[in-house]
Amino acid sequence: MNDNELTLLLFAIAAILFLLWLIKRREKPDITDFFQPVPVMTDREREFYVRLRETAEEHGLQIFTKVRLADLVVPLPKAENPYWMECFNKVKAKHIDFALADGEGNIVVLIELDDTTHARPDRIERDEFVDTVLYKCGYTLLRTYGELEAIEEELGEYIWE
Repeated sequence: MNDNELTLLLFAIAAILFLLWLIKRREKPDITDFFQPVPVMTDREREFYVRLRETAEEHGLQIFTKVRLADLVVPLPKAENPYWMECFNKVKAKHIDFALADGEGNIVVLIELDDTTHARPDRIERDEFVDTVLYKCGYTLLRTYGELEAIEEELGEYIWE
């Protein structure tokens, strides 16, 4: 075998390997195999939910958990809002821990179960943004570290009487 034949053979092998690599790269795996289940609520949220459920039931209210912020508020239409995508990106992946609703599903109050992470500067900024957007959209948002009494006290006769 001369040098030209050897070069041609090596080139052919390299081309075949490259084609095999391209084919393999185009084969997409079933990405549904790359998920695992997680609990909807943390242990702390579940414990609070159980206590909140008793109070809500006494007053004919339903509890929704992990309500996506983008299901509560939407940016003004693109025609009126040149920042539509920025606005949507700020709400699309955030959620509110609990929403209390009347018998017809109308949101009466939103509840955030805070913890020590809410003292971090990035969380303070996030919480201020969420609080302001919800307030401007007419929602009542209550923050608690787990005390139901604080929620009942803050709402007063609005719901609980």
